[in-house]
Amino acid sequence: MSFLNPNYPTMEIAISLVDYAPLASGHERVLVGDIIAVRKPDYGIGTKELENFLWLRVEGLEEDEFSKLTDNISDSTSNIIYDKRRYCIPLEKLYELEPTFDIDLATTAGSIYQPFLFVDYESDYSFIMENTQLPFQVFGLIYDKVIGDYI
Repeated sequence: MSFLNPNYPTMEIAISLVDYAPLASGHERVLVGDIIAVRKPDYGIGTKELENFLWLRVEGLEEDEFSKLTDNISDSTSNIIYDKRRYCIPLEKLYELEPTFDIDLATTAGSIYQPFLFVDYESDYSFIMENTQLPFQVFGLIYDKVIGDYI
């Protein structure tokens, strides 16, 4: 993070629309609403990512702070502890901010419902996305499960 020249970019966040079973080790159970990926805005995405994840454009954090939403942390013995699922965006919170958001349609298996980005279904190998509204502000949107409050 640059204190002299901070950068507050718009980023894309993918949140899970399905629950996944835990691994044999018992770690990494993904729940609906968990933040799966954070990236700079892109123009394409595959079909599975459209079915299983809801894509949002957000802003409000300094560029380096976005990496905390999906990073791993280590304990004192250098074992990796996967803290990737610490942050989530509850679908009910999205509905609260945008009443036209349909939670049932978003979580229906096999459906593609991306109300916050335009999806071009005519594309050959991936879908083209364009922003259809202003980005969401991260504050009051992203829930920290460890603290038990919104950032």
